[in-house]
Amino acid sequence: MKPIDSLGIGLLYYNKGLQHFERALFDAMQALKASGLISHGEFIVRDGAPVDYARETITAQAMASGLDAVVWLDTDLIFPRDSLVKLVSMSNAGYPIAAGLYRRATYDAAGQHLLTRMVSGQWATLEDLRANVQGGVTKVAMSAGGFSIVRREVYEMMRERLGPPWYCVYDFQQGDWCFEDTFFYRRVAKLGIPVHVDPELHAVHWSKFGPVPVTPDQPEMVELLR
Repeated sequence: MKPIDSLGIGLLYYNKGLQHFERALFDAMQALKASGLISHGEFIVRDGAPVDYARETITAQAMASGLDAVVWLDTDLIFPRDSLVKLVSMSNAGYPIAAGLYRRATYDAAGQHLLTRMVSGQWATLEDLRANVQGGVTKVAMSAGGFSIVRREVYEMMRERLGPPWYCVYDFQQGDWCFEDTFFYRRVAKLGIPVHVDPELHAVHWSKFGPVPVTPDQPEMVELLR
């Protein structure tokens, strides 16, 4: 796979949007520009649309524009300055789908698990992911779509071999309602496309439930107070 030159940044403002996110996005974009990794980047925004429709239309626009990859950044996350640099670098290293980590947002602390599944199918723990690192990344079955990078080739293969859609909240083959990124990763699995995460790339999931950090000492929490 060739290095990424042009990048779409997919932003879904779906009952979300925080000043903390905007500050994190600005810092991450500045770091990406300084890195020289890409020559062109553009925001593709959907505001208020259902989440599956928003992802679907953002992907379609990215494909029509000839972009090499799409980075997904959910607008209720706070992430490190080097997040975009790390995601693009992972993709350039040959990983067609690469992601960082964040936890499910819920009032119940017991339910705040990582939104990442191991190849075995079980929900991942940070210890699991670190124990299975190879070359700085861990192969997984799926991770949360909102902190990831997906190469153009993935979407092309899915369209050619499975047909539309890329994202949907109803799996018409399994006959169940699901999250739109679960639908996407189910199709990815059918195609045998590998998914990798960086166990050291963490985002804070900040929603109506409050901040849900991946680790209690991660620097993003400190940055919010500056």
